[in-house]
Amino acid sequence: MAQADQRGLELFAQGRYQEAIGSFEESLRQAETSEVWSDWATAQFASGRVPQAREGLKRALQLNPQNHQAAANLRLVELLADSAQKCAGGSQQGILSNDSLLRKFLQDIQAIPGEDPSLPPKVIAAIRTTRLDSGYFVGKCLERLAKLPPEILPPALACLERWAEAECRLAIVLGCLYLRAKEYERAGRLLRFACERNPLDLFAENALIACHHQRAAETGATSEFEGLEAYLAGSFCEVPWRHLEIAWDGNTFLCCPAWLPLCVGNARDQSLEEIWNSDLAMAIRKSILDGSFRFCSKFHCVSIAARTLPRRPSSVPGGESALNSALAPSSEFPLRVPGGPRKLVLSYDRTCNLACPQCRSEFHVAGREEQESMERDYSPGILRTLRHAETLYLNGAGEAFVGRHSRRLLSLVKREQFPQLKLHFISNGQLLNERAFHEFDLWGRIHSIQISMDAARPETYRLVRRGGNFQRLLSNLAFLDELRRTREEKFRFVLSFVVSSLNFREIPEFVQLGNRFHVDSVIFTLFRNWGQLPRGEFEKLNVVNPDHPEHREFLRVLESPELSDPIVDCGSMAPYRHPPERRDE
Repeated sequence: MAQADQRGLELFAQGRYQEAIGSFEESLRQAETSEVWSDWATAQFASGRVPQAREGLKRALQLNPQNHQAAANLRLVELLADSAQKCAGGSQQGILSNDSLLRKFLQDIQAIPGEDPSLPPKVIAAIRTTRLDSGYFVGKCLERLAKLPPEILPPALACLERWAEAECRLAIVLGCLYLRAKEYERAGRLLRFACERNPLDLFAENALIACHHQRAAETGATSEFEGLEAYLAGSFCEVPWRHLEIAWDGNTFLCCPAWLPLCVGNARDQSLEEIWNSDLAMAIRKSILDGSFRFCSKFHCVSIAARTLPRRPSSVPGGESALNSALAPSSEFPLRVPGGPRKLVLSYDRTCNLACPQCRSEFHVAGREEQESMERDYSPGILRTLRHAETLYLNGAGEAFVGRHSRRLLSLVKREQFPQLKLHFISNGQLLNERAFHEFDLWGRIHSIQISMDAARPETYRLVRRGGNFQRLLSNLAFLDELRRTREEKFRFVLSFVVSSLNFREIPEFVQLGNRFHVDSVIFTLFRNWGQLPRGEFEKLNVVNPDHPEHREFLRVLESPELSDPIVDCGSMAPYRHPPERRDE
């Protein structure tokens, strides 16, 4: 973050908007970025210049369509402008909205930064990357609501209710407000909506967990999150000491980005060596050592949701006593880890031969410019890192055996140069056949294969794996099964299933399919909306929502005896199958 931009944020926090605008403009003259345009627009809006704010936010989105903060602010600017237009019409709501105090409140909440300006620049950038913490915005908005005169509060809440549909942070504000008022049903609905709209917002997630806790404490109802904090305090996870993942935009993570969404650096402009022991990487490791798991998703991490984390060993601080909150790292798990990651996960080449609803709405093939960028930005650092790694994971974003860049990289990772390296494939299985084994010299080099299927019937497979051939997949599964049973290949074999309204009735059949091919595990995860679907479409698929018309049938399917099979890993589906007391055993 440029010095002028940081100075602008400090001035903005002090309410010195015009000076902040000057600092942001200085920063833009040095380098035009989406983030600085968004900051500039926010300061313009705080100064009452709505047209300038609108144009600044549009420019921010031109530079980076993935700037979620700018998109959220633009929606609020447009909504506020729409409200002002209605005010001019003279309706009763307009008369109320014309009140100067209400208008000032509406302007004030629009001007609240998405992140705490007092945080270090790297932390602000990390929060912005995945919008993982709306806490600062929500807290400041609640402060402003508390200061409103009683006669202004009803129209203010009416405006927030209307806007919450378009801006999920306002749904969190209202959810927290209703939670304070012990209106648990309304609070839960709003917070659940916010979590569905932005699955990476850990603040919204924690607010929903708090809602479950409070409701259970007052009503005696069972909460799937009962005992969660105590469970985490006594648990451990070594993944941030082993794992480094590069996502599609170059952002890097110490676990699956859906499970641990704090970005620790960007591989486009930092070396993997720098990122591996960055300040943010060490903060994540510290959060595991202190038992808080504060950067981890309690919903999406399958080990937390299913409560299958290993117990905290005595060699880890806090392991000998739950009361021991020492943060000093042990010799086995230091905050700074020498030598680089043991697992390198590549999830940036989005080229794929299928278009599946949980991943994308259209087929994607990287063009020449995108391929050249991947070669230039990633390949040299990856090959350096692999000299010390144990496992290379391909491909968390597309299909390794289709993407030209991924195929080239795989051909460079030769047995002679990387004798210690094992390969892990996350694949749709359409091209994982004997030809692939010969072409890339895979014999004896595979650690594990995870095949994403999401169906047990051909007619369903056509819906959830658009572009795939079910019979070809079954043939390739039989080939992989035969490799393990008769050719002494030792890789771990897993089938995975993303649960939605399209396929949940096939869960028992999928377990039977796993046994047919002698797999080690079948893994179930819940369908999430990572921005690939409009809200209406997601609601139709989100069968785990208690308001979904097929939710009760989904719960009955989870009672199927097949789910007691030892090969079953219920993953993030586990809270809907097992009560907390059973999971804690």
